Amino acid sequence: MSRKHDRKKDQPPGASPPAEGAAPPQAPEAAESLRAERDDLLARLQRVSADYLNYQKRVQRDIADAREFANADLIKSLLAVLDDMERALEAAKANHGADDPLLVGMQLVYDKAVATLGQYGLLVIKAAGEPFDPYKHRALHHEPSDAQPPGVVLAELQKGYELKGRVIRPTSVVVSGRAEEPAAEPAAEEAPSEPPEDQ
Repeated sequence: MSRKHDRKKDQPPGASPPAEGAAPPQAPEAAESLRAERDDLLARLQRVSADYLNYQKRVQRDIADAREFANADLIKSLLAVLDDMERALEAAKANHGADDPLLVGMQLVYDKAVATLGQYGLLVIKAAGEPFDPYKHRALHHEPSDAQPPGVVLAELQKGYELKGRVIRPTSVVVSGRAEEPAAEPAAEEAPSEPPEDQ
């Protein structure tokens, strides 16, 4: 038998014969290189998996928000109708008695509209007497006040509304400012002091 045949006999089954003239592999360096490559690929896989999970959560949250606030645009457009109904009620109260059937009917319709919108999560934002909150209130005017400390809502100019905890229209308000202090009176002029006499 030839020497080549003997070499093939010594090799484990399935192993490819070493290329002629190739340097033998450096086992420790090759293993370290493979470990580093494996660790890098594993870290990448973990980052991609985490990004994908975050993406799935974000999509689910967006879908839930879309369902939750699907009626938001419709309800926002109905706020102008509520404003008109409130103005009509104020005018009717000024010109008609409390037992006038037209006034009573208008009040019933208004109350039913507010209750119906309330079933969909619409709430009036309370403002008068509350501390000014820039997320819920829109300050249109500041007014000096002795009765309230600065930064308190004195009056509501237009109602604001929340839909399921989200502000869809802030309340337009008048906010208290510092009370104006009376102008200080000028101090009485002192008589010029006489120069000291020479001695």
